[in-house]
Amino acid sequence: MVKKLMVYTQKISILFVLAASLILLINSDGESSQNQKIFTTVATGTQKITKRFSSKIKRDAVSMALKYSVERAVARILSPDLFTSGFRALDSRVLTNYSKYIVDYIVVAEVHNEKKYVAAVKARVNMALLKKHLKKYGIAGKKRKKPSVLVLISEKSQPDNLLKYWWSSIPMLYDSYAADAVIQSMAEDEFVMRGVDTANTQPEKYGVVFNSVYDRSAALRFGRELKADIVIIGRAESFEAMNRMGEEKIYEADITLDIFNVSTKRKIKTIGIKTTVKGMDAEEGNISALKKAGLLAAQEITAVTDRYWAENVLKKVQRIETIIKGENYLSNFIMLRKALNDISDVKSVKTKELGADQAIVSILFKGNAEQLAQALLLKTFESFGIEIYNVKERSFTIKFVSR
Repeated sequence: MVKKLMVYTQKISILFVLAASLILLINSDGESSQNQKIFTTVATGTQKITKRFSSKIKRDAVSMALKYSVERAVARILSPDLFTSGFRALDSRVLTNYSKYIVDYIVVAEVHNEKKYVAAVKARVNMALLKKHLKKYGIAGKKRKKPSVLVLISEKSQPDNLLKYWWSSIPMLYDSYAADAVIQSMAEDEFVMRGVDTANTQPEKYGVVFNSVYDRSAALRFGRELKADIVIIGRAESFEAMNRMGEEKIYEADITLDIFNVSTKRKIKTIGIKTTVKGMDAEEGNISALKKAGLLAAQEITAVTDRYWAENVLKKVQRIETIIKGENYLSNFIMLRKALNDISDVKSVKTKELGADQAIVSILFKGNAEQLAQALLLKTFESFGIEIYNVKERSFTIKFVSR
């Protein structure tokens, strides 16, 4: 009887140890997941079958799905502008090494026929590590130090002397030498350039009509629609000069540009550039003169705009109005307010209106709304996520979404 009791007691002890170990394992895994801030998603990967199905085809399809999973995770962190502007670093540093951000995965469905194999993969992505690396590689976490710019420069040169510009109701296809030089130079200097794809960025698509080539009011409306901070509008002209240097001809180019702040509608400065080149060929001479003038104009625009932006936007403390709504917004609002106060450049957070389905909050912030939105997107909340949209110079909307 005693022996049976001892055996029974041993069994109970073993079961207790196993149960305790299982509880510790579950709690440990839960804490790990909690610390890692897991993002769970389902993505598909497809591979063609040319000869016969193999395990490599399946591996490649799963790998494709895992990469898509990481891309979706990145899209939850970065705004579309940051995703685009940082895509080169994002592709080479993060997406190429997507596997390091995958916590675990499982193939939940498969489609397999003679031509293709498709795998549906449920994956969990380590958001904490992903955010850390996005900051490390300079893709996220940095304040935008350069404004977004829309360049509208009409051009005229010999021999046709036709004034060419793309923002008319009947767009003209032409090589924009001065404007392209300005855009390329400013893009290399980390300005965000708007309206670069001129063929697909016509004003009429945005309900903007230019009454003249230099309609400043329409240009500012167009810039606002394209989310530009700065609009540059003016003209460039090249021609053969009367003077010569030996047998070589002299070609001149003149550029006159007005630089505007889209938000305030105020002119920042007017700049004028004159330059000359020498050459034997008329076409090459006019093109070289326009390109040279464009590069010189870009240098002056950069100096003027950098100084203006630093003094009037980056260092300026301003009030940003934020509409907050969504699921369980009242309870989530407390956590959001704490996150706002943890952002170093936030000076104060005041609730202006508190309704049944939304709140309006006034935030005193050293910077603009886009910078504040980017800082918020890097915050992680345990029970909910946030979507930010309608981002303007001094306002945006936050919507709570359940995880």
